[in-house]
Amino acid sequence: MQGTRRGILGGAILVAIGVPFLLQAVNVPNASAYLFVTLGLAFLAAWYLGTRQYVYLVPAAVLIAFGLGLVVPTWLPLAAETAAPIFLGSLALGLLAVFIAHPDRRVMLIPAAVLAVVALADLFLHVQIVPSGLQPFFVPIVLIAVGVYLLVEPRGH
Repeated sequence: MQGTRRGILGGAILVAIGVPFLLQAVNVPNASAYLFVTLGLAFLAAWYLGTRQYVYLVPAAVLIAFGLGLVVPTWLPLAAETAAPIFLGSLALGLLAVFIAHPDRRVMLIPAAVLAVVALADLFLHVQIVPSGLQPFFVPIVLIAVGVYLLVEPRGH
């Protein structure tokens, strides 16, 4: 008797949560930031091995980009002021990757463009488009907006 293929998201998420704890136990610096990367990889595995559902690809790209945006500045000997643009730029690239995988869905280009403009202005022009008082809210609002979009997007789209 051949069994039907099970979804892998549940198991992949448990593995994804366990890996950063393991990294922390072996004293990997910034181990908690790897949680975002591993959770993203869990969603990516569910997207790749499953039915290629858009609702798995978006969190995969966002979480991987979010995590890489946190850890890449710790891997490279860069000035501290480059951390924020790298973080925002990685999120923009993650959303661009979603568009590349699903070019029929252009909506992710909007937050990608906003994030890219803010990152590039900060990095090259040293201009902060988002006022300092609003900066702590900027990324959470973008993430919440993307999440709400996924929740209300028509199912057949």
